Amino acid sequence: MDPTQPIATPIPPASHLSYHDGDLTVRTSDKKDFKVHKIVMALASPVFRDMQSLNHATSSTPPQLPIVDISESSKTFDAVLRLIYPVPPPSLTSLNLVADILVVADKYLMTSVLRQLADHLLSRSFEKLDALRAHCFAKRYSFPRLLKATMKEVICIDITKIHPAALPKEANVLTLQDWHKYKIFKEIRFRKITKLFAAFAMTMSSTSQCACVRQQTRQRLNDLIGEPDSEWADEYDSSDNEVFENIQCFVWEEFFKLCREKLKKDLKANVLDDFSLRMEADDLCDCRGIDDEFLRDSSKQMVKLKLDLDALPWSYEEEYAKFQTKNPKSSWHTSLAIQGW
Repeated sequence: MDPTQPIATPIPPASHLSYHDGDLTVRTSDKKDFKVHKIVMALASPVFRDMQSLNHATSSTPPQLPIVDISESSKTFDAVLRLIYPVPPPSLTSLNLVADILVVADKYLMTSVLRQLADHLLSRSFEKLDALRAHCFAKRYSFPRLLKATMKEVICIDITKIHPAALPKEANVLTLQDWHKYKIFKEIRFRKITKLFAAFAMTMSSTSQCACVRQQTRQRLNDLIGEPDSEWADEYDSSDNEVFENIQCFVWEEFFKLCREKLKKDLKANVLDDFSLRMEADDLCDCRGIDDEFLRDSSKQMVKLKLDLDALPWSYEEEYAKFQTKNPKSSWHTSLAIQGW
């Protein structure tokens, strides 16, 4: 290198997205200027488009580079621009930043930015309170897919156990009726799960014969024969469904009882794959299961049940709407003082 040649001074990278050939200056609340392009901003936001039209209509002076003052910070507006321009997107690991961008995108009617943020939130996995916050975003900005995706976490939240300081600031978008609806959703899903368990246990008990089912069947026959005028009982055998209905294998019955107890505490619990529950049921019962060894083969036997359980939705809008049109039964207590509500 020629030592007589001056060494070029590196140009420091811009702290925010700005273009030298921009024909519009946007000045943020912290006095940072962004030189952007009118056409790009007009395409991204009808609000910016109307602002530019108004400036053209009212200006009687020679055209100058217009300046638009906004109330947003430079950090937020820079992230918004990176979702508008064909540049690498901003880092959106912080939900606080996402919340700020959503406010801006909604304020300026930036539908493309809103759509990108909805897709980003859908791609994330959330802890309980973050899921609640994302659910609030979905409710506030009408993101139906995100609303559905976060329902699982939200309906399982006991809002009374969240410390006030930990409650997301956006939570006020959810009304008392929303929380009541989510409680009903939770109860409906639990009832549907219980029905699946009962139907599966009955199917297992009716299609095959294990030791305890045979024992219960013999006892039922003996009871029938022991009744007065019992000659008719001789006409029945173990295939008569009406006489021998509700006879279930003890170990499956105990297993599903344990599953229900755990689901009451945590409706998201993966009870069917919880081997400890199967071991506990096996220890409590003498019966070893139907056809095969319960501990060894129960997981394989429950493959379809697992699929049916996973297919159950977490949202039950139609059922809730029907409840709203019906008068409650006399057994349904409507008093706000009822314990447990």
